[in-house]
Amino acid sequence: MPSEHKSHDPRRWVVFGVMSAVYFFVYFHRVSTSVIAPDLLAAFQTRATALGFMSSMYFYLYALEQPLVGHFSDTIGPRRVVGFWSLIATLGCIIFAVAPTIGWAAVGRGLIGFGVGGVYVPALKAFSQWFHEREFATMTGLLLSSGNLGAIVATTPLAWMAKTWGWRSSFFLIGGITLGLAFATLLILRDHEAASEPMGKEGASANTHDMGPGSSSSKVLASRRFWILAAIFFSFFGVYFSFQGLWATPFIMSILKLDALHASGLNMLIPVGFIIGAPLSGWVSDRIFPTRVDMLLCLLVLATGVWAILSLACPVLRTGGMIALLLAIGGIAGGFATNLWTLVREITPSPILGLTSGLLNPFPLLGPAVLQILTGAILDRTGRIGGMYPPTAYRNAFLVCLLMIAGCLALCVILRKQLRMKD
Repeated sequence: MPSEHKSHDPRRWVVFGVMSAVYFFVYFHRVSTSVIAPDLLAAFQTRATALGFMSSMYFYLYALEQPLVGHFSDTIGPRRVVGFWSLIATLGCIIFAVAPTIGWAAVGRGLIGFGVGGVYVPALKAFSQWFHEREFATMTGLLLSSGNLGAIVATTPLAWMAKTWGWRSSFFLIGGITLGLAFATLLILRDHEAASEPMGKEGASANTHDMGPGSSSSKVLASRRFWILAAIFFSFFGVYFSFQGLWATPFIMSILKLDALHASGLNMLIPVGFIIGAPLSGWVSDRIFPTRVDMLLCLLVLATGVWAILSLACPVLRTGGMIALLLAIGGIAGGFATNLWTLVREITPSPILGLTSGLLNPFPLLGPAVLQILTGAILDRTGRIGGMYPPTAYRNAFLVCLLMIAGCLALCVILRKQLRMKD
């Protein structure tokens, strides 16, 4: 049987290893501009608004291409999607490394986002073909862990590389590694022979095949619950990735008076917290909280408190307090991602689960794409002092983040009432 074959085929670990190595750079690029933000401001003689726009190009193209990536994962296979899209990411790295202006850097950043956007969905598709259903959640969790390891390397190690070789040479090197992984994907991996028989098909409703993609999408998009979830994804991860991926390192430098290398070392605590918080929150949710929404409400209360401190008390923060807040931001985000996607799975009918997930997936990327530009504009209203934005500038920007997290809390309360009414 195909399921037995995939449970024992040693090639599946090669598939997992290569896919995880490629996914490592998805998160690396997502947060890398935070560490080199001071270098980019100096190199291009630009302002925070332009830098925010440049960084946001990753998220726009990543988010908007997800339906296309899903379609090609089904039609030409995960191996080709990951391989060819990694070649595009390589081109983006090279353009970013040689960019003479902030505009060309935005082009490179956009191509990087487009390229790495073709990894997560096809990787999950490949895992569904090569691994048994009971192994799928574990493999997905390990894939996310590899991504957060990339986020860790995008902090102090990247800062050290940029300081030692320069940020341009560092991205040339990253482009070379990405090129090697693209060729490894195309030449070493193989799509599973039973790709036409995805695991779990027996659980699908027969009506799924009778319902066209247009009518299915209309049904999902007409749901008020979908838009509540979309707004929560947009706002929460807009705040999280804007902070981690762009402003965390310069914020730490401004508050604690540290150089980029030492500040990036503290920034590393965010993905460390994520790696700890994701599995821990799942364990706590299963054993303590009566519903998944209750766990999400608890996490949002904690997040509101964290952002209240960051926005209202940031000028008086010291190293110990900063360490605690950074770990909390990562841990809360890890727990929130784990439980929110689990909630989506629990409340969505099986025949439209994949479609719903695909339609929701762009929102965590569109959030930071918008918020990075908005917060950059707020920082520019205050202006730089001695080459850095002062604590008051970050306080104003983080007030917007606090309002968005508080909005997520209100939306989650509404969602909880809706789910209880249905029950």
